[in-house]
Amino acid sequence: MDKPIRIFLVDDNEIDLVVNAKLVRLGRITEDVISYHEGALFISAVAEMSDFANFQNVLLLDIMMPKMNGFECAIAFGELSPKITDHFKVFVLSSSIDRGDIRRAEEIPSVLRVLEKPLDTYLLKGLISSNS
Repeated sequence: MDKPIRIFLVDDNEIDLVVNAKLVRLGRITEDVISYHEGALFISAVAEMSDFANFQNVLLLDIMMPKMNGFECAIAFGELSPKITDHFKVFVLSSSIDRGDIRRAEEIPSVLRVLEKPLDTYLLKGLISSNS
């Protein structure tokens, strides 16, 4: 039996956090959605958690954020213990059409793929279930 899915949303835009959480729930991906409005808050919180092996953990990370941007957050996440990172699928969410931003995100080892906003829940479901 598949482990339950837990989604972590990191985005400085409150509207995007609410919309993406709603899309995840309406798309019947999971009801377990945890939102953070700063990358540093996510990194701190996830470093304190210990139940990753019990879930399929998915990080949906916005690129353009003040303080710690999505690139910096993805890099900092990749530097956490494999006890954490090995239990995550990391996707960058972007409304940017800048190929440089997309290429830069795709080059970060922890990032599996860049997804466009608005979130396509059918695509996300497929990506979560592949290589579970």
